[in-house]
Amino acid sequence: MKPNVVIYDAEIEKAIPDRNGQRLTGIEYCAGWDDHKNMGISVLCAYDFANELPIVYCKDNLHTFYSLISRAEYLIGFNSLRFDNKLLEANGIKVPDGKTIDLLREIIKAEGGDPDDEAARPFAGLGLDAVCAANFGSGKTGNGAFAPVEWQRRQTGKVISYCLNDTILTMRLWRKIINTGEIINPKTGRAMEIILPQFGQFKADRY
Repeated sequence: MKPNVVIYDAEIEKAIPDRNGQRLTGIEYCAGWDDHKNMGISVLCAYDFANELPIVYCKDNLHTFYSLISRAEYLIGFNSLRFDNKLLEANGIKVPDGKTIDLLREIIKAEGGDPDDEAARPFAGLGLDAVCAANFGSGKTGNGAFAPVEWQRRQTGKVISYCLNDTILTMRLWRKIINTGEIINPKTGRAMEIILPQFGQFKADRY
């Protein structure tokens, strides 16, 4: 029996001030990238493999996401332990312990880095856009830093499409890792091995 997997990605409602502290007129901001409580969640997208169904969550149905992840065996995200999970928990959705597989952390470890050593900037050059461009020839459809500005300017369809695309990119990356046991490192252009033992003999073409 195949494991029950959920792929997910979230976007925030309030913008992040730039490094110089500059702010756009008429746009609400949180204090910074660690201010998860005040960021708000504009949209959360998921793919539920149990029902083979993509799901979009906004304010009206966001609370139902917990029901989905509580039933799942594995939650697959990209930078999810460092960002998405903290954002969700700050907004009342406790992500069950031990279920998350953060593909960014797995990539950093495969490269020989320490994902917890932020002083060494282990994430540099390994963002979702760069990784997917190196492996699939195309990357993200937008910039996460601009998404809250677009959301507040009522470009909601654009932000939802961007979040869905990130979810699909994360899914494609996970499928490649499961099927081949490696990805192309965007910094070197060479293949590097990544093994997710949780899936053992399972192949992503079963999903």
